[in-house]
Amino acid sequence: RERLRDRLATLGEMAAAIAHEVKNPLASIEVMAGVLRRQLTDRPEAMETLGDIIKESKMANAIVVEVLEFVRPIRLQVERVALGEVIRDAVTSLDRGAEHVQVQVDGDVPLLLADPNQLRQLFTNLMTNAIEAMDETGQPPRVDVRASLVPEDAEPGSAGRPLPAQVRIEVRDHGPGISEDDLERIFSPFFTTKPKGTGLGLSIVRKVVDAHDGIIDAASAPGRGTTFRVTLPVIPAPDY
Repeated sequence: RERLRDRLATLGEMAAAIAHEVKNPLASIEVMAGVLRRQLTDRPEAMETLGDIIKESKMANAIVVEVLEFVRPIRLQVERVALGEVIRDAVTSLDRGAEHVQVQVDGDVPLLLADPNQLRQLFTNLMTNAIEAMDETGQPPRVDVRASLVPEDAEPGSAGRPLPAQVRIEVRDHGPGISEDDLERIFSPFFTTKPKGTGLGLSIVRKVVDAHDGIIDAASAPGRGTTFRVTLPVIPAPDY
């Protein structure tokens, strides 16, 4: 396990170094294409080609950013967090579809000791995936987000010991669903069913959940939508 951990750490350092080196030429390509585009306003064909170059450069840069996020160690900045506020902040930060997200936070959900920025990214990624999944149906998107408290002893553990209190957040879409084979691989790095996806979004989500000592799973079936369930431990927050 120690050797594997060292190898993964080395791989992460290599990926981060390569990603940093790739970002600079990508930025140069985008800037130079933008300069040429401003100079060739009288040539529609050239303008279209340069627009494609800029678009693809932005997409490649987004992939590099996701790779960096994936390999970079998570250092949590823990504080007392009101989960409802974090989820609603995530909704407002969506690029599109925020008006189709319905949020319900039960009144007994307590404050958590967590990193609000990391949780916000987690929920933004899950809601973005849900909205994109429903694009395939041609119907108006609808995402239901619910946070609820799972009290202590509600679900005895496999060893017979009572489980501590937990908070469960469910993000449900009404899209086409995920096949059983794909459902087993959705959290694997670089696995994606999207034509232009990187396959890192859900891997980063799981990384954030793991850093909070939580659990994430998904339930789905073709034609019946998908529900992602995030379970986070409730740690008594000191008064400070």
